[in-house]
Amino acid sequence: MNIDKILKKEKTILESMNQSNDSEIRFNLNSLHDSNFKRIVEYYDSISVSPLEYLIGGTLATISGAAGKYIYYDITKSLKVYLNIWVILIGKSTIMKKTTAINYCKEELQRIENLSYSGYQKKLQDYESEVTEAKEQKRKLEIQKPLREYNLIPQDCTVQSLSEILSTSNRGLLVHSEFGSFLNQFNQSYNADGKQFFTNLYDVPEWYEVSRVTKGNTILQRPYLSILAASTIDWVKEFSSETDLRSGFFARFLYFIRNTPDKEYIPLLKLKTLTKQSEKYIDTRGIFDFLTSINSDVDLQITDEAEKLFTQYDIDSYKELLSSDNENELSFKARLLVNTLKFAGLIALSDKSYTVTKENIEDAINISNNLCRPNIEKLLNSELIQDEFSRNEDKVLRTIKNRGGEISRTDLLNTTKIKAKVLDELISNLAQKEMIEIKQNNKAFIYQYKASKLRYD
Repeated sequence: MNIDKILKKEKTILESMNQSNDSEIRFNLNSLHDSNFKRIVEYYDSISVSPLEYLIGGTLATISGAAGKYIYYDITKSLKVYLNIWVILIGKSTIMKKTTAINYCKEELQRIENLSYSGYQKKLQDYESEVTEAKEQKRKLEIQKPLREYNLIPQDCTVQSLSEILSTSNRGLLVHSEFGSFLNQFNQSYNADGKQFFTNLYDVPEWYEVSRVTKGNTILQRPYLSILAASTIDWVKEFSSETDLRSGFFARFLYFIRNTPDKEYIPLLKLKTLTKQSEKYIDTRGIFDFLTSINSDVDLQITDEAEKLFTQYDIDSYKELLSSDNENELSFKARLLVNTLKFAGLIALSDKSYTVTKENIEDAINISNNLCRPNIEKLLNSELIQDEFSRNEDKVLRTIKNRGGEISRTDLLNTTKIKAKVLDELISNLAQKEMIEIKQNNKAFIYQYKASKLRYD
């Protein structure tokens, strides 16, 4: 099957699935070839109320986190493509069950992390006992303090603590149930270089040095990090900027957006029975044990048919980029091409195979074209791309709403960090549009929502 036929088939599938008026982007799991990746997603889908699309993104991210830094495509002497991916599940709070999807997908990595931590605790106890004995016997300590290796990375890491974790870990998945608060960390003075740090890590450099004022520098060798996070679009907008788009920070993420639940609700106490009785059950333990046992370099191979198919897809994608005049979209779609190759590797690894086949590439292209690409376009065309004035206007409105619909000028300045002159222009414009009402209490200005014009329900 040539690339044109594949793309035509995928376009037909996408159009048929999105004829509804709710603008939701849905994926047809039956369009994938048979693989353990597909079976895992089918199983999670059969026991969860979370959207299928979240489970696809979550499964890719967890396989990626488990795979680690020893598995890659060896392209040239100076270029290796690692399989780390960064995923954000975007949707309304509570009803879209983003955290539920994350918890299902990370379950095996959590099990492995628990076992790893128990082993580390035992080694630490042995070490401390040896230290005590050495002191009592006045002899030289014969063992080194054990280092902890992480599979799941704590979500409250600072740049400094994360760099220390990555210096001793061969793999890792950072899970965060509210990515907006994660972004907010980077607006703090002690974490001001956080976004740049993450941007630098993405391509897994051979050598990366983190300078520290109080201690010696930390050396990271092939620091490997995958991310599985959740957020609402308002949180992402609140703690992001135009610079994040232009610098490519957001282009490094894959977005899975759903806002309308379309599954039959599963009562809480029915979940246990459903999990045991699901006809789609697959034993994921062996797959993740295999992935986390890889601790020596593996160069992923690719069959001739697979290479030919991906090469044509690469060329066609490049031609599309050349004809595009959307600067922000260019960065996102260029990185999606590399992620497509990563998807194929992750699907192959789910089958415990180090060889990427034509079917793996077809599935990767399918996921990219029919799920990831439409979500990028949706995100950029209707969510994040605004001029700076509009972004600040939305920021002011959300801030007032979050304060119960009323805030003083001083508090608004301190909270938004918008310059006073710019804020005055924003307030004047919002008042003219009857979005807010300006009141004066003694000498202080108070800004209130006008209920009849409330935009953010």
